[in-house]
Amino acid sequence: MITGAIGLDASIIHPDEGKTIAGLKWTKDGSWGNYYVKRIHDINPINLSEAFIYSDNIYFAQVALEIGKEKFAQEAARFGIGEAIPIEYPLNKSLLSKDTIQSDIQLADSGYGQGQVTMTSLHVALAYSALVNEGSMVMPLLVQSEAQEPRLWKEHAMSPETAALLKDDLVKAVSSPEGVGHGAYIQGASIAGKTGTAELKASKDADGQENGWFVGFDAAKPELLLSVMVEDVKGRGGSGYVTAKVKSIFQHELGK
Repeated sequence: MITGAIGLDASIIHPDEGKTIAGLKWTKDGSWGNYYVKRIHDINPINLSEAFIYSDNIYFAQVALEIGKEKFAQEAARFGIGEAIPIEYPLNKSLLSKDTIQSDIQLADSGYGQGQVTMTSLHVALAYSALVNEGSMVMPLLVQSEAQEPRLWKEHAMSPETAALLKDDLVKAVSSPEGVGHGAYIQGASIAGKTGTAELKASKDADGQENGWFVGFDAAKPELLLSVMVEDVKGRGGSGYVTAKVKSIFQHELGK
């Protein structure tokens, strides 16, 4: 979502323009050696909305390369990445990289949330809050009193137009029967969301732990936003394992 926001605001992504990506594996050029980015669905050409529906790693890897590593890091900082979250709880800072993005491979992987990207569930939720606050991220509170007025932490992390477009795309990512997030679909509701799988391993071909993600909200009544990560979902349905749990929470909240 953050890569999409940066690309839209920088006019690198044109929503209805499709990228021609043939096959399930892609490499930039010979300098990458045997390294490649892979995807699950061969959709060609593919536009932004479809990239969310099918969770297309190659699409977002290519967008990140078009943005460039300096611009990508600069714009990611607008979402508070690299900063301490302003609450009195010892959360680690979310990071784009351990130092700086060193290569095109790392930049491409960062574009779809892999590489060295680390984010807490709370920070991901705060980033998604911009989609229903005209591009601004809410201020987190550890304890809220009735007298406190809602505040913003990061104003204008993205433009209002970009926020509205991404929100609509994430509704489609859940409502579309082909969408990877369709497991959270609830008839009569406008659940917007995105699945994800964080792979913890030393190299692409190594075996490692997989953590499943789902971030979502009811676009028609965005008072509840869920950012859920479940560790070790490999062999248990991947991110689909998380999606089913999120759906049950929304069903309870909505009385459906």
